[in-house]
Parts: sequence; C-alpha cells; structure tokens
Amino acid sequence: MTTIADVKRFDLKFFQDPDGRLAPIEFDRDVPFEVKRMFYVFGVHNQNDRGKHSHYKTKQLLISVNGSIDVKCDDGMGGVGEWQLNQPWKALYIPEMIWDEQVYMNHNAVLLVLSNTNYNLSDYIEDYEEFKRLKNESK
Repeated sequence: MTTIADVKRFDLKFFQDPDGRLAPIEFDRDVPFEVKRMFYVFGVHNQNDRGKHSHYKTKQLLISVNGSIDVKCDDGMGGVGEWQLNQPWKALYIPEMIWDEQVYMNHNAVLLVLSNTNYNLSDYIEDYEEFKRLKNESK
C-alpha cells in the first residue's frame, strides 16, 4: 500500500553551457516507470488549483517547466506532504493511490506530467472521502 513516504522528489540531470541549459529525460533511465502518456497543463487562471484526485493505477512524474507550482500529497491515512516545483530539473514522483493537488502560483506556470498509463476516466478517484475509505479498507 502506498504512503506519503513513497512520494519522492529528485533532481533530473541537466547540462549548462554559455548558451543555456539542457535537461534531457531518458525514459528508461530517469523515470521510475514505463512512460505511456505525457501531457502538460498551462494557462491556468481563475482557478489556480488543479488535481484534487487520485488514481487507482496511474503513477506520475511532475515537472514544472515554467513558473512555480505547489503540490500537496495525502496518503489518506494521515500522511501529508507539500513540495514546491519551481525549477525545471526538479521532479516529483507520485505513485498510485496518493491524493494530489496543485496550486499554480503564477499564470504562466507550465506543469509537465509523465504517466505510466493512457488516459482512462475509470482510473480516477475524485471524491476525497471515497479515496480515504478505499485506503483504509485496504489496510
């Protein structure tokens, strides 16, 4: 069963030279799962918070490629953690069955998400009380 201790922040490698920085992501080396989907969220306004759900099977890697995004994770059993993503080489791994919420601190923030599953609406848990019930049943 996943807990807040399974959420991991880590640095991606990057290269810097006089012309700028390059941050390559090699899926088979830098991501802790096989990537099946990649998407990004941008232009968030009039609702600076996103997420507010969990997944039955989906693992995710979050990277703020621009701006600052606060991420709150909850394991449904009392474990809560908060991280700020504000550098494009910082990544946050969120495994399945962890509730997460993101707050976009500025309107130009761009969040890149890599996941191990294709989109499937039935993989989402969007009711926090239901999420907690499911986590406590599986203890």
